[in-house]
Amino acid sequence: MAHRGASFDAPENTLASVNLAWAQNIHYVEVDVRLTKDNIIVVFHDETTIRYNQVDTLLNQYNFEELSAIDVGIFKGEQWKNEFIPTLEQVLKTIPINGTLVVELKDGPEIENALVKLEKRNTKIWKQLEFISFNYETICMTKKIFPNNKCLWLLDLDYDSETTKNIPSYKEIINKVKQHNLDGIDVFAGEIANKSFFKTMHQENFEIYLWTINKVEHAKRYLPFLPDGLTTDRPRWMKEQLNMINDK
Repeated sequence: MAHRGASFDAPENTLASVNLAWAQNIHYVEVDVRLTKDNIIVVFHDETTIRYNQVDTLLNQYNFEELSAIDVGIFKGEQWKNEFIPTLEQVLKTIPINGTLVVELKDGPEIENALVKLEKRNTKIWKQLEFISFNYETICMTKKIFPNNKCLWLLDLDYDSETTKNIPSYKEIINKVKQHNLDGIDVFAGEIANKSFFKTMHQENFEIYLWTINKVEHAKRYLPFLPDGLTTDRPRWMKEQLNMINDK
């Protein structure tokens, strides 16, 4: 699964990185989305734009027209100059017949109306979308309004010292996923996501995605557990490396 597109090679969350991932014959591409001040869903990860324009302003304080003037490609290299923040609708138009776009919803349930309007304009392609979110209310809302789309709850688990303090129990995870008919979980590839964890969640028929894996040795640790997806910044390279292992 291409994390923010083919983000090792191209500027993350841009049309360039998304199209590169499709061109690399990757069938699952993940992007982050946020809502602008004028209710446009754009593909962007950070809460603010400071990484790109040195202005510490929340993304939801920008109108799309203002955002569209920010070059988010030049930091990756001169060849990516004039790469701008796309709308989710623009990204939808790139999805090939055999492609799935995994949309991480960074906002709260306030994004609902914008999603509903977008789906009405893009009904045909909508079936090729999956949704993930750390915000439990958001992912539950999404499953309610789009019951035919796969929706997975994102979990930090032992990502850092802060998230380690609040790791939910197996029982809590299972109950929350089942309560709103979610399809599974997308979890940090750390120590908590071990053999026992996978066995317990697979017994509940949950799908399990892992994020974010950029080293072959890291990926190999999880292959025996049969994850349903591996998120990586280097999708073509990782796919080639894992195929070599499978061929041996």
